[in-house]
Amino acid sequence: VAQTPSLFGSNVAGFQVELDSDAALNTFIAGFTGPGTLSPFRIEYRMGALTQLLGASATVKYISTAAISYEKRYESRKDTWGNSKQVLVETRQVLKESGAGDVSVTPGVGSTPELLQLVRDWAWTTLEGQVARTVDAARALAQGNQSPVSATSDFTQTYSEDAIVEWTTPVSSALPRFDDETWKTLYHEVDNRQLSVLFQLAGNPYAADGSLLFEEVKIEVEYPTRTTDNTFLLIPGTDDLVSKLYVAAGEGSFSPEYRYRYTVYYAESEPFTSDWIADRATLISLRPNLFGIRNVAFIGTNVPFDAASDKGGVDRVFIDFFDNPPTGQPAKLQTQEMRANGEAVTFASTYHVPITNTYDYRLRYLLKDGSLIVTQPPRQFGSNNADLVQVFSPAPGIANLELRALVTQGGDGFMDINATAAYFDDQNPSERKPPNHMWSGWAPEMKPGLYSAEAWRFDAQPDPQTAFFRLNGQIIFGNGDIFELTNLNLAYSKRPLILKDTEEIYSVEIFSNQVDWTAVAGVTINVFQLIDSEGSVVSGDVPVTASFLLTPDQLHPAEAAAIAATRTPLIPFTVLQPVERVKSLPLFYTLRKPRQASDLVFYFNADYITVDGQRRSIGDTQITNRLQLHLPPLPSEPVPGRIQRFAVPTR
Repeated sequence: VAQTPSLFGSNVAGFQVELDSDAALNTFIAGFTGPGTLSPFRIEYRMGALTQLLGASATVKYISTAAISYEKRYESRKDTWGNSKQVLVETRQVLKESGAGDVSVTPGVGSTPELLQLVRDWAWTTLEGQVARTVDAARALAQGNQSPVSATSDFTQTYSEDAIVEWTTPVSSALPRFDDETWKTLYHEVDNRQLSVLFQLAGNPYAADGSLLFEEVKIEVEYPTRTTDNTFLLIPGTDDLVSKLYVAAGEGSFSPEYRYRYTVYYAESEPFTSDWIADRATLISLRPNLFGIRNVAFIGTNVPFDAASDKGGVDRVFIDFFDNPPTGQPAKLQTQEMRANGEAVTFASTYHVPITNTYDYRLRYLLKDGSLIVTQPPRQFGSNNADLVQVFSPAPGIANLELRALVTQGGDGFMDINATAAYFDDQNPSERKPPNHMWSGWAPEMKPGLYSAEAWRFDAQPDPQTAFFRLNGQIIFGNGDIFELTNLNLAYSKRPLILKDTEEIYSVEIFSNQVDWTAVAGVTINVFQLIDSEGSVVSGDVPVTASFLLTPDQLHPAEAAAIAATRTPLIPFTVLQPVERVKSLPLFYTLRKPRQASDLVFYFNADYITVDGQRRSIGDTQITNRLQLHLPPLPSEPVPGRIQRFAVPTR
C-alpha cells in the first residue's frame, strides 16, 4: 500500500485497515488488548524521498554471471529467486553471498564515518531494489523452465556527489498494545447502528508570518433522525475545537448517507459557503485547499549569487508561479525575484473558493554575464496548502541517455543496432555545437530479455520541458527487416529509450506557437496510445474509452474489438504564458507502432486555461499517420460523446 505523507508538521502518513469480518475484528481485539506492551503485529514500510547526496559518491554494480553460477550450485535445493513474493529477500542474500553485487563509496568534502555508512547502507538498498525489479521483469520473459536469473544482465550505476537521488529507508517495528483508557475510546459495542462522523480541520492553518489563514468554519449537517444541534463551529489553533464528532441514531433503519456543507470565515474577505455535499464517509478532513488557501515557499540552496560572472554567477532568479485557478476565477501568472540563498520567496493563493492540489512554476536564472537559463519542472501536486520548494544551482550536472533493447518471447530479436544521438536544449543552449554520442554495431542477445548498451553521460543543465535528444541510425531486426531511425526526437524526461523487437518507434512534434497568449494563461497537453492486455500498442481506427463510443450500431467491428484496450500512461506537459526571453518551443513525444501495422495511431487532448479562468478543451483526439501538430489559438468545446478523428493517407 502506498501513501503520501502530510509534508508538514510531524510528516505523518495515514493508513486504514478494514476489519470486514467478525474473525478479523476478534483478531484485532486479541492482538491489541491484554497484558504486555507489544502486540503480535508489526509494521514494515519503505520511506522514499528525493534528497541531495552530500559528502560522498557511490557506485553500485551487479554481475549476472556470479548470480547465475551461485544459483546453479544450489539448483538441487531450490530455485534461488523462484518465488516472486520473496524476490527482494532472496536478492539481498544472493547479492552478498554470491559476490554478484558490489557497492563502493568514495568520501567527499565534509564526509564522516557515520555519513559514509549511511550512504553505503542506502547504496545496498538501492542495488537490491534495482536487481529485484530486473528479476521480476526477466521472469516474464523467461522461456519454459528457464530461470529468470539467467535472463538478467550486468549493470553499473554511479551516483555522483551532490546528485539528486531517491533516498529509501526501510523501517520495521512491533506495534504496541493499547492501554485500557485508550481502548475505551477506540472500541464500542452497540445494539443499534448509528451515524458517527468525525469532522476535523487538517493541514497547516498558519501563514508564513504566523497568522491564521482563516478564522473559523461553520459546519451544517442534514440527517433524517437528528433535527436539532446540526450546526457547529471548528476553530483553527484551538485544540478542543479543531474537530467534532457528529452522532445520530439509526432508529432501526440505519442509512450511512448524509449531507453537509461548510462556511469558512476569513479576516479580510467575504465568507465562502460550499454547496451541499452528499457523503457516507466516517471521517471528513477539511483542508485549507478547500478554502482556497495555499502557500508555496521557494528557498535558494547553493545558488551562486556571490560568484563572478566568469564562474557562472547568478544575478537573480525570476520565479513564475501559476496556481491552477478554479473555473470562472481569473488566471494569474505571478512573478517574484530571488536574490539570496536561505530567504523564502512565498506565493499565496489568491482564491477564496476551493482550488485543486496542482500548480506549475518556472525558474529563470539571469546570470551575471547576461545569459538566461530556464527550467520548468512537471506539474506539481501540492500538499494542500504549505509546500517548500528548493531552488538549486543552475550549474551543469551529469545528464545521461540510456539505449535499451527488449527482446520478447516469440519476437525476432535484433541483429544489429546503429544509432547516433545529439542533445539539444534550444531554451538553454549549453554549447554552440550540441554534444553527441554514437552506438555502433550493438547486437543484443537473441534470447528474451532487456539489454542495455553503454550509457552516454555528459554535462548539461536541461529544461525538462524542452530539452530533447535527436537520434538517427538503423535497426536490423533478427529476421533481416531494416528500420531507419530518422530524426527521432526523444524528450529528455522520457529517458531511457527502449527499442522493442515487435515495434517501430517514431516521435511527434507539437507546436504551441499559434496559441493566442493574450487570451490563454496556460495549456496542458496529454498524449497517449492504446495498449492491449499483453501491453502491446493497438493500431487502427479505434475509440479511446467507453465514454467516447458511438452507439453500437455505428461501431465498426474493429472498433468494437478494441473497446477493452487501455491507455498507456499519459505524458503530460504544461506550457505557461511566454515571458521575456522565454521561447515558445515544440514538445516531443515518443510513439510506437506494431511492425506489421500499416498505420501509426495515437491520441491527444489539451486543456486551455484562459486569462478569465475558463477552461476550453480539445477532447480526446485520434491522430493517424501524422507526426506534426499545431495547437489552435483557442479551441471550441468538443462535441460531447464522440471522439474527434484526423487521418492522413499512408504513403
